[in-house]
Amino acid sequence: MAYALKNGYKALDAAYCYANEDEVGEGIKEALDSGIKREDIFVMTKLWGTYQTKAEVGLDKSLKSLGLDYVDLYLVHWPVAMNPDGKRASSLCASPS
Repeated sequence: MAYALKNGYKALDAAYCYANEDEVGEGIKEALDSGIKREDIFVMTKLWGTYQTKAEVGLDKSLKSLGLDYVDLYLVHWPVAMNPDGKRASSLCASPS
């Protein structure tokens, strides 16, 4: 990720369900430490369906994983609310307690 940012990438796509927010956050930190400016990159992440009744919790979790104070775009990943306990057989990503 840091390599991509240092070589011109400007848009980053992350999501709780992709399980990539920690790694994306590490890459962002490395890039920022090398002189890339936060305002020069666009960071998007997504609210997973099990967090739809607690969007602020989902956003806070994503911000912590990404190591950021804000994201540029926060989308609803799945338009249908899912069981907040993560008890759905077809669910790829269950909500932690």
